[in-house]
Amino acid sequence: MAFSDFFKNITPIRDTDEQLRSHILWFIFIRVLLFTLLLGITYVFHSKDRPIILPPFFVILTFILVLYGYSIASALYLQKQTIHLRRFGLVQLLSDTIFMALLVYATGCSQSIFTAVFILPIIAGGLILYRIGGLIPASAATILYGFVLTLEYLNYIPAYFHDARYIPLEDIQVAMNVFAVYGLTFFLIALLSGMLAQRLRKTEDALTRTEQKFDRLLLLYKQIFDDIITGIITVDNADVITSFNPAAENITGYPQKDMVGRRLKDIFPQLCTDSGERHVADLEKKNGINIRIGFSCSTLRMSSDPALKEPECTNCKVITLQDISRVEEMEQQVRKAEKMAAIGELSASIAHDFRNPLAAISGSAQILDIELDNGRPNETTTQHSLTKIILRESDRMARTITNFLDYARPAAPAPEWFNLLKLATETADAISKIMRNENISCRIQLTIPDRLEIYADRQLIQLALGHLLKNSCYASRKTQAPIFLSAIDEADGNQIIIEVKDRGEGFAAELKEKMTDPFFSTREDTAGLGLAIVQQIVASHGGEMEINGDENQGCIVRVTLPIPEATPEPL
Repeated sequence: MAFSDFFKNITPIRDTDEQLRSHILWFIFIRVLLFTLLLGITYVFHSKDRPIILPPFFVILTFILVLYGYSIASALYLQKQTIHLRRFGLVQLLSDTIFMALLVYATGCSQSIFTAVFILPIIAGGLILYRIGGLIPASAATILYGFVLTLEYLNYIPAYFHDARYIPLEDIQVAMNVFAVYGLTFFLIALLSGMLAQRLRKTEDALTRTEQKFDRLLLLYKQIFDDIITGIITVDNADVITSFNPAAENITGYPQKDMVGRRLKDIFPQLCTDSGERHVADLEKKNGINIRIGFSCSTLRMSSDPALKEPECTNCKVITLQDISRVEEMEQQVRKAEKMAAIGELSASIAHDFRNPLAAISGSAQILDIELDNGRPNETTTQHSLTKIILRESDRMARTITNFLDYARPAAPAPEWFNLLKLATETADAISKIMRNENISCRIQLTIPDRLEIYADRQLIQLALGHLLKNSCYASRKTQAPIFLSAIDEADGNQIIIEVKDRGEGFAAELKEKMTDPFFSTREDTAGLGLAIVQQIVASHGGEMEINGDENQGCIVRVTLPIPEATPEPL
């Protein structure tokens, strides 16, 4: 048994039965050990030339056997769960004072060298049962010691006293003086041990409460450290990672067991440890995926730990990081939405302001053209050509203004069942006629099942197909390659895929993200609203649009439109 464990078991206890039982058992063991050592050492080093009175060996052996028997019986009885522990502990303390009194009486009464041993049950009582536990053994020790002195004064002493250097106690004042000194000493020790036990008890209670608060606080910090969605990494003076929370594992993809003990710069060189404002950087996860993170670093001051022989950490750092990839995407979407809203308002204003003057110009040009046709053509050739230019450009501006209004004030879809092939045929014929008027050859090939029905807004779908076919016609005007319009119904019947494919000029890969932006176009004769309007129509139907292509193979626009589960059946 370790020496520290011994002192741990004789410290003041809390009010729990198991601890009280343990301490009583320990003091029974101490009683046996103390008496055995006192008598054994004294008997071994006893000399007739020294003024030490000892009983015969037979008396000592009998005393030890009685003591052992009583202690063993007490220890066994202590194991019963139904006993009153405090009452039992008090009986043991009183038993100790009786054994002390017998020892003092047998070893010289007032001249015994073991009188001070009375202190043991007094201190033990104060520690085990607090103040009352010290006063009761003190009272018993005082009474028993007075009884021993009385027997000595009345000459009721063992016969072997006369064989030693024993001085009879014949003066009553000396006896009273010895009794008073020891009696006061016993009570003073009882009070001091009670006060000390009470002080230690309060200290222990305060320490217990502090430990409980610390444990709860530690649990709270650990819970926060483990459950917070922000990654937390701490490093020491040598830039070695000392902690790595689960959120940091999720963000970086590296497990904690592989990170603790490694240098931060070796794994994440982009995470600077300079304290200051928040930084943004690209971080490569363990699986090779690059993410955008925001992180900040602050100083973490750790005091030295003498027990672990650790010096004070003056340059420790704590790094907090978050995956802001999704946040930046949302910010870009918000900025784009705000931009689109502003553009929509501007488009509506421009379209409204230009439509009425343009109508007046177009109407006047038409009337002028009719009058010129009725006149003499040879004399009005120049005026007639200029009038045709005015009408052509007015018509183009009218379509542009219509596109402005379609984008700025999108109509809410009014879905219905209709045949997609019929709608596509009408749209293709109309676009081909428009292209012929502009001297552009446009061959559109349809690959759509005859009975393919679609549930959507007929006019909006026709408008979207018109813009897609018109863009493909313009893109193919140099190559004069055919344009393919196809549609399929997926096997599960939950969506329809419409695809417009051309082999025209195509576009550069870096322009792909800008293709659906309003007012962006690779042509100079358009406002760049066609694909933006198509994207708007597709989104209003809950669908998706995908644009693929390059500068050599033309362009493919794939539109996916969902078919709701609960819709009226087509007629």
